[in-house]
Amino acid sequence: MMRKSYSPAVFLERFVALEVRAAGLIFGAAVFGVLLATFGDFYVHNSFTELISEIAIGGFFLLVGLELRREFASGTLSGSTLKVALAATVGGMAVPAFIFVSFAPEAARNGWVAVVATDIALASAVTALGGFRRELRALLLTVAVLDDLGGVLALATTGKSPKLLFIAAVVVVVTFFAWSIRKFNFGVFYTLGTTALVVWLMLQAGMHPSLGAFAVGFVVPHFDPDNPSVAERTEEAIHPYVAAIFLPVFVFLHTLIPVRIPDGAPANLIVVTIAAIVIGKTLGIGVVLTLTRKMSNISIFEALAVGFAAAAALTVALIGVDATLADSIYEQVVGLGVLGATAIAVVLGVVAGRLAKAERRELP
Repeated sequence: MMRKSYSPAVFLERFVALEVRAAGLIFGAAVFGVLLATFGDFYVHNSFTELISEIAIGGFFLLVGLELRREFASGTLSGSTLKVALAATVGGMAVPAFIFVSFAPEAARNGWVAVVATDIALASAVTALGGFRRELRALLLTVAVLDDLGGVLALATTGKSPKLLFIAAVVVVVTFFAWSIRKFNFGVFYTLGTTALVVWLMLQAGMHPSLGAFAVGFVVPHFDPDNPSVAERTEEAIHPYVAAIFLPVFVFLHTLIPVRIPDGAPANLIVVTIAAIVIGKTLGIGVVLTLTRKMSNISIFEALAVGFAAAAALTVALIGVDATLADSIYEQVVGLGVLGATAIAVVLGVVAGRLAKAERRELP
């Protein structure tokens, strides 16, 4: 049987179609978690839930590494598209971080990591519900992937007193993996086993495991037009499980947040978090895209739509909250801010996308 030929457009359509369903599971898990914590005072945290969280984080960032590697290999991340996406990504990270650090209490300022990245699954769902045209979806997903790379690098700064021996071990393992997988044509299980080892080493080093998992995904051989590559087979093998099981469970566990303010926690931090994500992302990305709209051939409404969609930051933002504010009085209020910001961003992104679509239809 002949395999369908690969093209970025075919992959993009398949990616968005699957991510819409995954986004529904993720958003549903978040709502269920908040309701259960608010009305049932339910909370769970033990070694098993920690293991589930690490699997979800490792799998998610392995997929991010595979995705970014593919975009470079296919040529999507090149030329003017890459320049515009990089500028939008920088703006979309710098402005939210500046707003959060400027207005958050000093002891909570490490939480800036939680407001800079984008949830690819939810952003993809917004593109479908908002009727984004293919070129706009490609631009948004490129910004989202670069955002997540920036989020990975930001998370790497959250470790305390990293152990250099384990960091060196991570470098050696990833380097050996990059060589050996090409030399001996190892497959999916070798990739997953290496990811698990690197995640463990990163934890032992006192660093967040996201960067290690991303590095493994990024060095996996990219798509071969004649044969299904290791990267493609790995993504096909784990994506459904990560998207449909581990990420929703992770989100559920990290949204067991009652809608009430803990004693001593500043309530205005919820507003600061929402403003940093929604206003910061929209300004940081939207302004760049507006200034470069002739280069990227997009309208002001479309620039705003991309900015709003990129502010749907649920999963990656919760990872940032867990990495920087866990067990502090600020964790719950920033988490509530992330939930509120994501809900607002999804609605605004869909509305702006629909308005942009109607405006484009009216053009001669």
